[in-house]
Amino acid sequence: MISVRQQTPGAEDVTGSWGTATAPTLGPPNGVIESTGGNAMNEEKPTLTPPSVTATSDTGGDAAPTLSPSATAESGAGVGAWLSNKRVSALWSINQNRNSWVYIAGVGWKKLANNSDTAIVALTTLAAHAKQSQTNYNYREESDGLIHETYVW
Repeated sequence: MISVRQQTPGAEDVTGSWGTATAPTLGPPNGVIESTGGNAMNEEKPTLTPPSVTATSDTGGDAAPTLSPSATAESGAGVGAWLSNKRVSALWSINQNRNSWVYIAGVGWKKLANNSDTAIVALTTLAAHAKQSQTNYNYREESDGLIHETYVW
């Protein structure tokens, strides 16, 4: 039998065994318990810029492109693009299902593909490695604006 010391605020020290420990009294944030293991997914986006990267402008609202799309883009044809030799400056996530973002230096906040749990975990892990080691981060962004594939060297 393993003996443990248990201290309750405002009470004397007591000695007991593993079987006598009390259950936790704190609940999850906001007192909400969902059977899915997290909060409902929404499109919440990070609002801060990492300290090592300065924003080019702060208009106070959502930025909009200044150039008109070409005729090819207006046809609705979705094209993915590879961006190479980028650096991850920051990561952001929240306790929501499949809501993880990366800050690409010189590009801004990009959301990782949220088509499956394994995809979001793998992409987040690769982005964390790229940020920690500050290595090249090559990624494929699809027409939906999400990062679907990455290579970290």
